Amino acid sequence: MEAITSTEMYIADRNAEWLGVPRLVLMENAGASVARAALSHFPEAKRFLVVAGTGDNGGDGMVAARHLHAAGKEVRVIALGEPREELARINFEALRRTAIEMAVATTPEDLLALQSWFMWADLIIDAVLGTGIRGKLREPHSTAIDLMNLAPAPKIAVDVPSGLDPDTGEVRDKAVRAAITVTFHKAKVGLLAEPAKPYVGKLIVENIGIPPEAELYVGPGDFRLLKFARRADSKKGDHGRVLVVGGSAEYSGAPIYVALAALRTGVDLVVLAEPEPAAAAAKARSPDLIAIPLPGDRLKPAHVDKVLSLAQKADVVAMGPGLGIEPETQEAVREIFRKLSGKPLVVDADAIKALSGFRASGRVVFTPHAGEFKILTGVEPPQGLKERIGVVVEQASRLNAVVLLKGRYDVISDGRRTKVNITGTPAMTVGGTGDVLTGLVAGLATKTNDLFVAASVAAFVNGLAGEEAAKELGFHITASDLIKYIPSIIRRYADEVVKS
Repeated sequence: MEAITSTEMYIADRNAEWLGVPRLVLMENAGASVARAALSHFPEAKRFLVVAGTGDNGGDGMVAARHLHAAGKEVRVIALGEPREELARINFEALRRTAIEMAVATTPEDLLALQSWFMWADLIIDAVLGTGIRGKLREPHSTAIDLMNLAPAPKIAVDVPSGLDPDTGEVRDKAVRAAITVTFHKAKVGLLAEPAKPYVGKLIVENIGIPPEAELYVGPGDFRLLKFARRADSKKGDHGRVLVVGGSAEYSGAPIYVALAALRTGVDLVVLAEPEPAAAAAKARSPDLIAIPLPGDRLKPAHVDKVLSLAQKADVVAMGPGLGIEPETQEAVREIFRKLSGKPLVVDADAIKALSGFRASGRVVFTPHAGEFKILTGVEPPQGLKERIGVVVEQASRLNAVVLLKGRYDVISDGRRTKVNITGTPAMTVGGTGDVLTGLVAGLATKTNDLFVAASVAAFVNGLAGEEAAKELGFHITASDLIKYIPSIIRRYADEVVKS
């Protein structure tokens, strides 16, 4: 049976909404499927008790209560507090307008006063926690689970038996012992674990309308895998240091785009290691940029030790934009690549061209367009998306790296996992947008240990920034226009709550 983690389920749920399937519809489908299971497996039951938590799981239970009421059954609902989630509150208010008997119990004493309701029921629906368990059970959840387990009526668990870890199947304290568990979209990994069987009972997996693209396409849900929150006592450098290796006498703008994009992800410090003309241009461009000049007009093997020394102080290195393809520069790139093993590295543009035939021995993201992909791998990427995905997966595995193949639809893979990014606009054919993407990958790589995640979300943000810029300026945007939209896009989807 295909399984999914609780985090992957969260991502699919939020991405489905972004694709146009409202979460309220998903909740309706989930609750209706629970009611159907109750009616089909327990046709003789007349009295139904729903015990609902304050989150989305409780909302699913309230939908089930409404459908059972519509089927002519006697229904009572115990809510363990006023709903804290918007969708659950909508369904809570809908129930209040019906003849369903409801009670709000926020303490163990409140629940004990309702113990007769547990004994009254022919069937109990557990909608207390679902995948929302975090550590030791608190009240009134603990008492609610005790009372459900003490009641003689069979139980149906909504998504996951309350108290059971959805990812491991462990029960650290106590959990509802269900006769049936109705889970949604895919089985949660923990439900299939051997220790979970006495609690899960019969497992039913219901399709609630989440399209497969919600797992394949990058979307707002993927931000869940990044950490943007800051502690109140944070200091400079705690939230990321990026080193950009790029530039030459001819090309000074590309590494500037990389650096500015990385800063806009919330990185504390970005240092550019560049040949003298490019470093001078960066210093003139912005006081936010720290540029370390490397003697001469282009990167050379003589600069490698200096670059490696700077890299020791960085969390992530981005290399390639604006370097040029002179033989001595390519030699320096290959030497840096070999010696940076273990340091997260984002490789783009001219550095990709220097590494044809190389296999990564550390944590590396390659960000080629179609032409650079062919140089790097020797393979022409096909036009069809399915075929393109297959080639990227194969080459990412061979390269032992994350590959972000840029195009109308960006394809990202580490050889095991694959994402497709569908954001973007033809206005982004302007030069420099790929350099902004490189900076986004490097910056977001400081917010996670997973370079695949960083590359996926970076492609999503880059495309959205292009879309926002094009809304304002049409097909007359520059790469600089993308950078100003990065903070607002991240704020829209990321958890930036300051931690005490």
